[in-house]
Amino acid sequence: MYLIDPIVALFDLKWTRQKPQFRPLPPYIKRTFVETPGGDLELLICEPSSSTTSSTSKSTAPQPQPQPSIFFVHGGYGSAGVWLEWMTYLHSHNYSGTLYAYSARNHGASYTLPYWRMVFDTPFEQIQADMVVCLDYVTKREQQANSVARLPILVGHSSGGGLAQYLLSGTSANLKLRVKASGLCLVDAIPSFGSYDIYWNWLKHDPWFTVRSMFHLQHPSSPLSTEKLVHGAFFGQKFPVGRTGAFMRWMPAFESMGWPMGMVGDNFWGWVIGRPNIWLSARDIVSNIVGVGNGKDKVCVVIGRDDMMYRPWMWERQCEEYREGLGELQREKELAGPDKPFTKTEIIDGVASTDSEAGVRLVLVEDSGHHVQNDVYCDQAAEAFLRWANQV
Repeated sequence: MYLIDPIVALFDLKWTRQKPQFRPLPPYIKRTFVETPGGDLELLICEPSSSTTSSTSKSTAPQPQPQPSIFFVHGGYGSAGVWLEWMTYLHSHNYSGTLYAYSARNHGASYTLPYWRMVFDTPFEQIQADMVVCLDYVTKREQQANSVARLPILVGHSSGGGLAQYLLSGTSANLKLRVKASGLCLVDAIPSFGSYDIYWNWLKHDPWFTVRSMFHLQHPSSPLSTEKLVHGAFFGQKFPVGRTGAFMRWMPAFESMGWPMGMVGDNFWGWVIGRPNIWLSARDIVSNIVGVGNGKDKVCVVIGRDDMMYRPWMWERQCEEYREGLGELQREKELAGPDKPFTKTEIIDGVASTDSEAGVRLVLVEDSGHHVQNDVYCDQAAEAFLRWANQV
């Protein structure tokens, strides 16, 4: 593996502009495109199931508003398609809100860019702009479809979770749309304190990372250039290695370096000497989540226990920072109740353990890796997510 695979992978790496990838969709999920100055962005839309609609229409009682829409944000080397398993689960279990998943430029069926421009000339701000224009489209669509449209639930995976947190924090000053949400779910996401620890853990998992990257001429896809590397980085041990190739079929050929570099945090040397890293304020993020202090969990953190990029102290710190942010916001608004109003724990099918405390829910999915929404227990993870979404 250490000698042969990198040589073979060098010839598999792509350096030219790719074509948009039109992944096959189930009949209940439709593909549309959102126009931007650079090109069209893919947006998948899953309307509520017909059984939910028919049961609602036949009732003579006053009808409740549908649940908030859910807006899924993929991470690096992903696309809207990484959410198909969860969208299918929610649809089949009669979630009454509309589900949306978009693909950023050069991902999925969205418009593509040449290698040099995408890798070295696509800053984090442009990745932000793609999410914002699709979110604006969804907001207007929901307002037209519902007399009282609730703000969406944002669900972000990996770098997409970092992106969602960044936009909710209000840190970016050049946005046309002020991003707000009904709830925030972070799926193996870049934590609010930045990504230094994520990439340090990746380097420890893959000690040949740097050497291989030099041999591959610094191609950004070098760490994910073989099935074994993708399996080790993205999946748990129970996920069949033979299924990894089918997953790689829909990965983009290369990725923007500006996206991960925009989420590292404060001074690198401070992190090296052991100073706690700082990127975003959890308090600023939750200030743009509506309904804080109503006794519900407004933040959900989903982690695959086999995710090699995470360590227990990282998800514990992430949850604690959000609990502190929610508590601080409650005190500022002089809301009644203690900082930690309730605590509960449940076990779901012996696979996903869920702990809820002070408005933050932590879901740990056993035997699952970084792509918990695509791993062997994706349905159990979706069930835990649905339980959380139903109470938002």
